Amino acid sequence: MAVKGVLSAATNSMTSSSVYSASYISRLACFAFCLLVALPLPFFTRANRLSDIKLHEVYLDNSEIKLSWMVDWYKQEVLFHLQNAFNEKHRWFYLGFSKRGGMGDADICFFENQNGFFNIVTDTYTSPDGKFVQKDYQQDCELFKMDEYTLAFKRKFDTCDPLDLRMHEGTMYIIWARGESSLALEDYQFPLPNVSTHESGVKMMQLLRADKILIPEGNLKTIQVTLENVTVPAKETTYWCHIQKLDESFAAKQHIVQFEPLITSPDLVHHLEVFHCETDAEVEIPLYNGDCEKMPLEAKVCSKVISLWAMGASTFTYPPETGLPVGGKDYNPYVRLEVHFNNPELKEGRIDSSGMRIKLSPKLRQFDAGVMELGLEYTDKMAIPPGQVGFPLSGYCIAECTEVALPSSGIIIFGSQLHTHLRGVRILTRHFRDNEELREINRDDYYSHHFQEMRNLHYKPHVLPGDALVTTCYYNTLGYENVTLGGFSISDEMCVNYIHYYPATQLEVCKSSVSEDTLENYFIFMKKKEHQRGIHLNGGRSKNYQSIKWTEPRVDELYTMYIQEPLSMQCNKSDGYRFDGYNWEGAPITPVAIKIPMHSKICPNYNPLWLKPLEKGACDLLGECIY
Repeated sequence: MAVKGVLSAATNSMTSSSVYSASYISRLACFAFCLLVALPLPFFTRANRLSDIKLHEVYLDNSEIKLSWMVDWYKQEVLFHLQNAFNEKHRWFYLGFSKRGGMGDADICFFENQNGFFNIVTDTYTSPDGKFVQKDYQQDCELFKMDEYTLAFKRKFDTCDPLDLRMHEGTMYIIWARGESSLALEDYQFPLPNVSTHESGVKMMQLLRADKILIPEGNLKTIQVTLENVTVPAKETTYWCHIQKLDESFAAKQHIVQFEPLITSPDLVHHLEVFHCETDAEVEIPLYNGDCEKMPLEAKVCSKVISLWAMGASTFTYPPETGLPVGGKDYNPYVRLEVHFNNPELKEGRIDSSGMRIKLSPKLRQFDAGVMELGLEYTDKMAIPPGQVGFPLSGYCIAECTEVALPSSGIIIFGSQLHTHLRGVRILTRHFRDNEELREINRDDYYSHHFQEMRNLHYKPHVLPGDALVTTCYYNTLGYENVTLGGFSISDEMCVNYIHYYPATQLEVCKSSVSEDTLENYFIFMKKKEHQRGIHLNGGRSKNYQSIKWTEPRVDELYTMYIQEPLSMQCNKSDGYRFDGYNWEGAPITPVAIKIPMHSKICPNYNPLWLKPLEKGACDLLGECIY
């Protein structure tokens, strides 16, 4: 009971953290974590309230091997605990970090039993081909505890070691394995152990994540907006729309505090969104269940985002100070569910009932939240040439739009979901105020379209009227023979950052594309100066792009046009109409420095041996080598 009392005191201290210094809280969290990992599982579960917000958990093998971790933002380190890492037959276990899930240039901590004791830990890295393991000259896997079943250790975000991978707030690929054979860890180099897929794996996750959020209200209401036994069409891309009427309880305003995806066909559902129909309360919207292309015209007003999901995402919870407002005497009771089915194998007869479970609180919170789309329009005005390692396209939310749309006090961004289709490999949204670049809104250097989480942000940016937000997506088109166009199909591309923020405004979409005049002039130039005879000046944009024979100079010309020429700006309200007060066609582009530093090193005497950093990979058009 003495231990339980200490944990209770630690938890109380953490929940009132504003009273104490950051260093005190950091030491307290470390102490609590070390204490927790030493407890038996029943006591661990019973005694720990700290884990409700600080401790994150995932099963590496989806059943037995449980990884728990705690992020210490003050000390810039992560504390790891592995349960059931070993059993009586295993001699070693490793946990490591990979750039994109491969074994080449991976950063691995090996834990080994020697002479009957699990007492050896070795910091290693792998060869570029992933066949050999080499001992790191700097040992950074700091062990707390190891026994016949579990282990606990810690690692700094940035070890200042070029042969370690730096931890970041984007997608990280955790690799693990365990085996029975003995290892030659005392050697400088040994072959990477070959183990079965049952004893090894890769897990995508966000390691450096914000604390979990608890819902303080107890009397929550739950609704479900789902499809009803829809037969998925046997074609590659379908956007399916379902219009549903909410019940009478929505005559009173309430706040959405959480939404949870209900995915019945994970192999077919690419993403889904729930929209509110923004019109007068008495307007009737026809109930509908079918292809979005054939949706009734009356439903075009159903465009204000309520909740959204994409592959890899899970439940999203709002911070306790805000919730998404729904309901009220002037609230139209209709919503639209839009589901993107991706069926490249043209499967027939599949039935789907996917959708969203939404939790609401009748007790209103301090702020109304909103959702805004940043990035590029869904249009074939934007194109990505073939054969590129990381071709960048940027969508702009220009200063002129935030000036007319945001309140004088600005907005706070607390959540972000980055989204592309198959070729996206990296996304970031940058924040500009006058001539100064502020801290980024969100960034994922190792983005995967298979893992598109809606993420609560640890750092919550404050965006003021007149600020500009620039979302850049990088695309890998190696192996493709023709241009990739913007659009809705899975074979087309998108570039979106869905941000959740408060207080809510009327600004729903702040996105751009190249202007029509600019694109017309580009095709004239390509036809007359570059002699691309397949271009028809009065023809379709897609066919004109597809007719170009892409060379390195032509790729550079396209990129230069995108970063220098005027924009077609979508500064749109929830009803789909642009804000008044500015000529949005031909709007000026936000100047952005071409070079984007990946990481500012603050390490003294960094890389004295001039080793090639594990992070360095293939280089993109701008010379950044992180792919």
